[in-house]
Amino acid sequence: MLNKAVSRHLGFALLLIGLLSACSGLAGEPQIIATLPPATSAPQQVSFPAAAPDLALGAQIYAERCVRCHGASGRGDGVLIGTGQDQIPNVPRDFTDPATTRDQTPLDWYNTITNGRIQNLMPPWNEALTDEERWAVALYTYTMSYTPDLIAAGQQLWTTGAGAGGDLPAQSELAQLTDEALLQQAAEAAGASQYISALDNEQRRAVAAFLRSGALDSVEVIGQPAEKIAQAVTPVPPATTPETTAEGATSTTGAITGSVTNGTAGGTVPPGLIVTLRELDADFNEVSRNVAINSDGSFRFDDVNIRADYSYVVTTVYQDRIFGSNVVTGDPTAPTLELPVTIYDITGDPSVMYITGLVTQVVAAEGVVQVAQVFSFTNTSDRVFSTDQFFAENQYGSLTVSIPPGAQLRGFADTQQRYMIGDDGLTVTDTAPVLPGEGHILHVLYELPYTGDLQIEQPMNYAIEGPVRLLITPDSVTATSDQLPPLGPQTLRSVTYQGYGATFSRPAGETLRFRLSGQPTASSAGDSAGIVPVNTLVPVLLVGGGALIIIAGLVIYLRGRAPALAASAAPSPTDSQTLIDGLIRQIAELDDAHAAGEIDEATYHKRRKRLKTRLSELMDEDA
Repeated sequence: MLNKAVSRHLGFALLLIGLLSACSGLAGEPQIIATLPPATSAPQQVSFPAAAPDLALGAQIYAERCVRCHGASGRGDGVLIGTGQDQIPNVPRDFTDPATTRDQTPLDWYNTITNGRIQNLMPPWNEALTDEERWAVALYTYTMSYTPDLIAAGQQLWTTGAGAGGDLPAQSELAQLTDEALLQQAAEAAGASQYISALDNEQRRAVAAFLRSGALDSVEVIGQPAEKIAQAVTPVPPATTPETTAEGATSTTGAITGSVTNGTAGGTVPPGLIVTLRELDADFNEVSRNVAINSDGSFRFDDVNIRADYSYVVTTVYQDRIFGSNVVTGDPTAPTLELPVTIYDITGDPSVMYITGLVTQVVAAEGVVQVAQVFSFTNTSDRVFSTDQFFAENQYGSLTVSIPPGAQLRGFADTQQRYMIGDDGLTVTDTAPVLPGEGHILHVLYELPYTGDLQIEQPMNYAIEGPVRLLITPDSVTATSDQLPPLGPQTLRSVTYQGYGATFSRPAGETLRFRLSGQPTASSAGDSAGIVPVNTLVPVLLVGGGALIIIAGLVIYLRGRAPALAASAAPSPTDSQTLIDGLIRQIAELDDAHAAGEIDEATYHKRRKRLKTRLSELMDEDA
């Protein structure tokens, strides 16, 4: 059922707040632009390898599980990667590039494999693979930038400078060392620090590769294609769950029941309120029907075709806003589904809204700075926050953010249909209502002309209670601000930013101020490292980090969008958005099932391809 997926993906907002509130500033893997923090299972207790990880086992697993995306050689060129209709647009990192692992440890690799990266369409493998298997594939991919010649050269250099001196640390310690840290520690233990420090970067990399390989089994497979290695060992058995297709899906006749309740203190449920059941097939074609609630708020839909490849959601309109249940997939073994709906009274009082975190990323290039901001909001009331600002049927304004004077809006992390831009081009109004007590993310991109000195002043329309962070690249451009003291360098996926930040407690109407100065270096001029074009950002984040907003609850959009399709009508833009949101939920649920070993590889990729095809079609229609 999708409830499990919902609870997991709600962790996105918590991860962002954790990122914002870190005392040492922003560190680690999550990115603010290319992706938001990954949707993962709760962090697993790490079980460090008791013996040397087996690279041959890692290659076998890689050949079975990973080549479709990461490619046979690890260059990120698998058959599922590309810009075609049935492909994934976000390209994985190149494992053969030494820069990919330069700032990463094997433990980082293991954690990524364990917890997954849903924003990059990579499921968690903590249930599908054992600890031994995850460590094996982690070290196999971690060492893909090594070659036999590199290791041989490193051995010769190490023997020359350190003789036979120095023992390698235990596996648990090795897993937590980058190659450079391993090299330095081993050199110190062998009394060869001065010798190692005199080596150039490539020589140091060679010695580190030699040292790392000394703690691994089957090192002879380094540099060989994974498929060749896998042919010599027993294949990893796929999951045995039989495929369920639209044509052959098991089904049963059942019922969908529930009650409508009002979550606002003192709120009531109007008698005779109409609720709508929406049944969505695997291609997201919709059939809907209505019933009136009973006097106690309950409702029931009988003679429902419950199918394993169908999704179901119940919605209702209250005070011109659409509210909905969770979206669930059918389970023919449980023919009665319970889909309760909670409605809320409405407040447009901005004092109930707080900015609980703000990250501003600045990338300076020749003549321009590109800015991306992630706002995290919280509604402290027991009412849904939505104003009387009317845009379309069942679509009203909620939050409004202002961008600095002189800025030009570039786009949003998810579909622009969600946002309304003011006549001056400097205000953005969100139309997604904000539920009581739930996190709400708004992500906006804009740019400003830049000639080496720029004062940025941005009005804050809501009170701020939480951390505020500023990240700037390249390091030739710096910031000065009496509000945001320096935090030092912050590395996000091999891009180093200058970090600034503080924890704010400020009323609405304050202005965020900082001054940029310095020229982008020649190598960075015109380079938009960390900022991706809007036409690329939209689909990547919609199926990845942008799902932070969407996967946290389809009901958020259902509550702020137009009614569903009539079966014979073409979808309107707002209807298309509802379908897009639902498709993303389907993909997330499919990933969960696959990661849990409930779906075999062939079925998983077939269903994902079908969902991705439909998603691409809808996004093209919205473009």
